[in-house]
Amino acid sequence: MKTLLFSFVLLFCAGLLCAQTSVTPKNTLPLPKAISSAKAVFLNTIDPAVTGITFATIKQPTGDKLRVTGKVKNIGGKNYVSSDNQQIVQLWEIRSATSKLKLKEIPFRVLNAGQEITLSIELPAIKPGTEFPPDYQVVIVYDPDIYIDANKNNDDARSDNNSHTKNPFN
Repeated sequence: MKTLLFSFVLLFCAGLLCAQTSVTPKNTLPLPKAISSAKAVFLNTIDPAVTGITFATIKQPTGDKLRVTGKVKNIGGKNYVSSDNQQIVQLWEIRSATSKLKLKEIPFRVLNAGQEITLSIELPAIKPGTEFPPDYQVVIVYDPDIYIDANKNNDDARSDNNSHTKNPFN
C-alpha cells in the first residue's frame, strides 16, 4: 500500500513538472529592460532646481544699485505640473544667522522641462568696505503635502538642489 501511494505521489509530481514546462508559451515578448543609463533617468524625472544667483552693479544718476538675479530651471526631462499655491520661488537677504528678509517671491504652477523662472530685484549697492555684507538665497518652497497629493507630475526628483546661497563679494 505504501509503495502504491509513493508511486502515485511520484507520478503526480512528475506530471506537474511536465505540465509547467510544456505550458510556457514560445512567442512571449521579453520583459522591458530596467532604466540604466543616466540619460534615461534624466528623461524620466521632474527636477526644478535653483541654477544660480548673479549680481550686477548698475550705475544710476541717483546712486549705484545692486541687481540680484536668481534662476530656477526644470533640469529634468518631464514637465512639472501642479495646482495653484503649492510652490513658490523666493529670494531672501540673509543679514545674520537670526535675521532674514524676504525680498521677492514668484508663485508658479507649471515648469516645463528646460523652462526657467527668473526673479530679480534692485537694491542700494553694497560698498566693498562693508564689514559684513549680506548673503542672498534663492529657494523653492513646496506645500508640505506635495509628495502625498496623488499627483506624480509635481514630485521633485531631488530636493538637494532647491536652494542656493551666495555672497556678492565671493
